[in-house]
Amino acid sequence: MNDRAADVYTFGTTPDAAHRLALLADLFAPPTRDLLARCVPPDAARPVRHAVDLGCGPGHTTRLLHAATGAARTTGVERSAEFLALARRELSDGGSEGGSDDGSDGVTYVEADATRAPLPVDPADVVHARFLLTHLAAPVEALRTWAGALADGGRLVLHEVAALDSADPVLHRYYGLVADLQRHHGQALDIGDRLGALGAAAGLTVEHAAVVAWQPDTARMAALHVINLRTWRHDPYITGSTDPADLDALDAGLVEIARGRPCAPVEQSLGEAVLTL
Repeated sequence: MNDRAADVYTFGTTPDAAHRLALLADLFAPPTRDLLARCVPPDAARPVRHAVDLGCGPGHTTRLLHAATGAARTTGVERSAEFLALARRELSDGGSEGGSDDGSDGVTYVEADATRAPLPVDPADVVHARFLLTHLAAPVEALRTWAGALADGGRLVLHEVAALDSADPVLHRYYGLVADLQRHHGQALDIGDRLGALGAAAGLTVEHAAVVAWQPDTARMAALHVINLRTWRHDPYITGSTDPADLDALDAGLVEIARGRPCAPVEQSLGEAVLTL
């Protein structure tokens, strides 16, 4: 068992944070679905019997993973009781246990910290984590833990931000503050740039590692950022290092962009990797 202190999730588990994750899920579903289609293609000779989604939040990525892989069953792992309640409510509202039309038959959730070994899941053909390593201070240790959940021949599929910036001064300021905040907590906003190296350091085989350019819709990104800012602006590091008036101005600027103010695009790249034992 890992005795290390739990990682700080600076983006929160409030209802507003859950709403942000719903917006994020919709925005980033296309590149994640594309990654899964390329790295876990349908294979009648080796069907996905069990898939695991780590840090699943309210369950958006879990349902996407389940549908994209055609897994017989999929388990979402999440430490937030608040997020799990939302995920389970979605299953209940959709009637998935009795049969549903949204691809969520066979989806279940367990409450657990995804950094604590051993994970409370059965061996999986696919273990998936999107935008989770970026919040962890010991990513190599986490990868070893996650690999421990793989069945023979299983794949660990990762998706993370590799770079994120904009020439617009409001967005540039926001990304700089987020990077500083994560760095303070021992985390890295750009961890997707080195997924292959991290996998190798964990003793895993790197089947695939790449960085792919991705230019998301700027207004939708700003809408996400407003919600985030209103959560992490109360972090002690931020309150002790940043003028509240500066944060108020940043909030107002992001709202303007979310409402359609023309600005320079968000330039983003996403790191992806497939690791095996």
